[in-house]
Amino acid sequence: MKHRRITQTSALLLAAVMLLSACGGGSGASGSSGGSSGGSASASSGETKDLNSMTMDELIAAAQEEGTLETTGMPDDWANWGESWASYTEKYGIQHYDTDLASAETVAIFEAEKDSPTKDFGDVGQAFTLTAEQKDILQGYKVSCWDSIPDWAKDEDGKWYVTYTGTNAFLVNTDLTGGQVPQSWEDIRNGDYLVSFGNVVGGASSQVAVLSCAIANGGGLDNVQPGIDFCKELAKAGRLDPTDATYDLVATGDVACMVNRYDFQCLSWRDEITAANPNMHLEAAIPTGSSVTSGYALLLNKWAPHPHAMALGIEYLLSEQGQIERAKSYARPIRSDIELPQEVADKMLPDSVYEGTLEISDVEAFAAACSQIAQLWEEEVLPLMS
Repeated sequence: MKHRRITQTSALLLAAVMLLSACGGGSGASGSSGGSSGGSASASSGETKDLNSMTMDELIAAAQEEGTLETTGMPDDWANWGESWASYTEKYGIQHYDTDLASAETVAIFEAEKDSPTKDFGDVGQAFTLTAEQKDILQGYKVSCWDSIPDWAKDEDGKWYVTYTGTNAFLVNTDLTGGQVPQSWEDIRNGDYLVSFGNVVGGASSQVAVLSCAIANGGGLDNVQPGIDFCKELAKAGRLDPTDATYDLVATGDVACMVNRYDFQCLSWRDEITAANPNMHLEAAIPTGSSVTSGYALLLNKWAPHPHAMALGIEYLLSEQGQIERAKSYARPIRSDIELPQEVADKMLPDSVYEGTLEISDVEAFAAACSQIAQLWEEEVLPLMS
């Protein structure tokens, strides 16, 4: 599942990177391995034609010749990616493969594999766009629906795009919480059940959960310590669940309260799991007055081995069909000019439940807060859990 706990392999990958670094017709630019910021497809593909100059027919033909698209952090059960990739393959005949990585791991693998790349693009938390830009590991591609995407949700050269937003939420197995459904972080504090924050070191949604908790306890983007202190309190009481609350663990009834996922995933998991097991009681809730709404962004790998399939994939995910597929799983599409089918619109949560949430607009401040959260979690929280 996405943003799971960092494994030994992931830790080794991150360490290696630290050593290394001590829609319609497309119109875009891409970097080369020599550091150019735009204009050409990946050097590894042997293709140097400017993606911007290609018609949609040319782009499709080139993508079909490549025949493969490799992504990261986009598993089938997250934001309805499964339906989108099945549709993409059916429409274009291009095979898709995903490696489920946390946001930090996606940035790390792009950099680590630059001399022998395997990944084309990945889906990461909004804060990680800044890290990726600083590392110069992205190439640009301006999609045909460029004007329909808010300025804050895209890089000026098309190196990344936010395609949907999510709001921090709780998913609760009331069979394990004595029937309690926490509506706030104070309710969490007053409970007596295990709470899973997941992979706070490398997972964007887990970092957002700690930020939401910090806001509820008097902190904010410039002061995340209250959230860390809250988690330390839970850890000392033996209430921090060491698992990452994967779909399978929730489905088997091994997770009491998961706080590190977004509304769209909590609601989708609730629907799917309870449909398969009517005897399980799952409830989702957005913490009142302190939740955080942020975006997930597609990072375009500078050294993408299948640059045309990459560009075509970006076009598809930002197309009307791709955006509707996000909404089917409760994720809020980034394009406001898309009219959702009535049956899809009806299942979305009302706007009223999002009142008082912090909508991220300052990516630099957000990135700094998430970085600090990851550091403080390692230094102050993890030792209490071990």
